[in-house]
Formats: sequence, structure tokens, C-alpha cells
Amino acid sequence: MSAAKPAPPKGCPPAKIIVRQGGTTEPRIQLAGGPPAAEAARKREAVNQLLGATNQNLKKTAGWQLSSSQQDTITQTRQFMEQSKAAMADGDLERARTLAWKAELLSEDLVNPQK
Repeated sequence: MSAAKPAPPKGCPPAKIIVRQGGTTEPRIQLAGGPPAAEAARKREAVNQLLGATNQNLKKTAGWQLSSSQQDTITQTRQFMEQSKAAMADGDLERARTLAWKAELLSEDLVNPQK
């Protein structure tokens, strides 16, 4: 007869089971992902257009006297642009588009403020 292990006392966590070297025999799977090549190219082009428009808007502000708030907006815009480029390099095209769109909106607000 095998002796059953006693239950841990109340309030104590259950005993830990250590699995060495990963200890699993589950097969590895390869996830195929990402958009088809044509769709990816279209998304990259859209991101590049947004970044280009943003860059043009920032060039318009080159000689302007900017308030500290406007300078902060330019800094944030440039950060969004860099993050967008990094996301595109990582293949995260949705994130790249979102960040480029945010940068473009901020730059538009600089050159065409709503009064």
C-alpha cells in the first residue's frame, strides 16, 4: 500500500513542483502572422505619408517664436515620429500608423491652431 501525502495545513500554499529543463513534451508551433505583403506595403506607405506630412508641418514652424507649450508639442510630435519608425522597423504596422497619426495631428494643430 502506498501512503497518501497529508494535506498541507490550512493557510499554507501547496507544495511546489519543480520542472527542470522546461519539462514539457508539447510540440513547438510556428505562428504565421502579419498581413500579406501587398497590405503591409500599403500600410507602410500610409505611415510614411503621415510622417512626411508631419515633417512638412514641423518645417513650417522652423523660424517661429514658440511658446513653451508649443515647444512641448514639437517634442512630443518628434517622439511619436521616432516611436512610429521604431514600430515600423519591428513590423508592428498598426502601432506605427497610430503613432504617426498622433504626430500628424499634433503638427497640424501647431500650424493650423483652432481659435
